[in-house]
Amino acid sequence: MNYYDIHTHILPGVDDGARDLEESVAMLRMAWEEGITHLIATPHFSGGGGEPAAEELEEKRSVLQKEAWKISPRFTVGLGNELLNGPAIVDALQTGRALTLAGTRYILVEFLPGDSYHTIYQALRNYMMHGYIPVVAHMERYGALAKQYGRMDELRRMGVYFQMNTESLAGNIFQRKAAYHRRLVTDGYIQFLGSDMHRMDRRVPLMQKALGYVPQDFWESRSGKAVLEDNPKRMLKDEFV
Repeated sequence: MNYYDIHTHILPGVDDGARDLEESVAMLRMAWEEGITHLIATPHFSGGGGEPAAEELEEKRSVLQKEAWKISPRFTVGLGNELLNGPAIVDALQTGRALTLAGTRYILVEFLPGDSYHTIYQALRNYMMHGYIPVVAHMERYGALAKQYGRMDELRRMGVYFQMNTESLAGNIFQRKAAYHRRLVTDGYIQFLGSDMHRMDRRVPLMQKALGYVPQDFWESRSGKAVLEDNPKRMLKDEFV
């Protein structure tokens, strides 16, 4: 097991994620037990002011990296932001107040659930025009994309990537949303997975159980291995996937 988790709220005391270092370390241990060996801390950034400075986030990441190395020398912790789309984001990225994913051109972008497709499309196009590679965070949440395969195809052709939360895969055959989410994965619409972990009592670092809801032969296929390992490896090298 060598899983990558590109969407986490594991830094202590910076957003609605881990409340303190003790909880962050507990989440690290649970993530490792789930088979996660590489994760990126992505605290929220809205551009509205009040967010911790990038230097403070890096200090907290460094502390967590040392704790991760106590678990295993193979366990790595990167840094980025989950960016709430808005007019201030590009300037914040260019000035270093907001962070790309692990220092690459990739950015993790979230939208409001009710945002129109026009808003989503224009925002993603704007990020790309400024040289960034957008990854849409928990893309399964947006009504404008739900079962809109033509829209998803259009964004992918433009160079946009999609991240899905692992908990969205969990559910029995009678839970239609979970079945639809699994179909998005097996049909090739999802390039990255993330736990979106927040706390030990809220959205825990789920990985193995979630993957178990998708047929094993998919994960063993070239497409499945790309989602689990090849795509995040390329992203961390700042390559296209």
